[in-house]
Amino acid sequence: MRKKTAHQKALLKSKSKGFSRDDAVKTGRFLAIFIIVYLALSVLIKFFFPVIVIEQWVADNVLGFLQFIGYQGYVTISETAVIHLESGPAIEISELCTGLMETLIVVSAIIASAGIDWRKRLFGSVSAGLATIVLNFARIVFTIWLILETADIALITFAHNILFRAFLLISIAGIYIIWFWWAVKDDVKKTKKIA
Repeated sequence: MRKKTAHQKALLKSKSKGFSRDDAVKTGRFLAIFIIVYLALSVLIKFFFPVIVIEQWVADNVLGFLQFIGYQGYVTISETAVIHLESGPAIEISELCTGLMETLIVVSAIIASAGIDWRKRLFGSVSAGLATIVLNFARIVFTIWLILETADIALITFAHNILFRAFLLISIAGIYIIWFWWAVKDDVKKTKKIA
């Protein structure tokens, strides 16, 4: 049996104590950077792209996909973007529908992940942002399809208010976990070789 090094003994000792002071500092640093990045990105994006522009962009792209699969309509802008479909009701695309908040959350979390190479964080931010946008578009299209294909208001309400919001939050966690695994897998292999 191998003898444990001083470093391994220190790690075991700190693990037995639970949440250490170093863990608290790292967590606090992550949260502080996350909040700063989230607020900064939110202000910058809304400065350069007003919310109505983002809503219209989402509505135009969703309508483009719906037209591709056979639904016809047009987009109007008032307080929010509205998709008017010939064969169904008007669909309002509000700020919460854009997926902007979810995208900013996952991007901010990746940027705030100190200790990981900045190139991996940059690549992860772009990839995760795009993945979140794609998942949000899929969510909107599926919700609209559900509205057009069923008259069950309870099912539509459940899908819109509960299921798809939970889906986006779960996808944020999933995207972050996949990125984190990818970002640290080489470091984990190196650590195993050294041990």
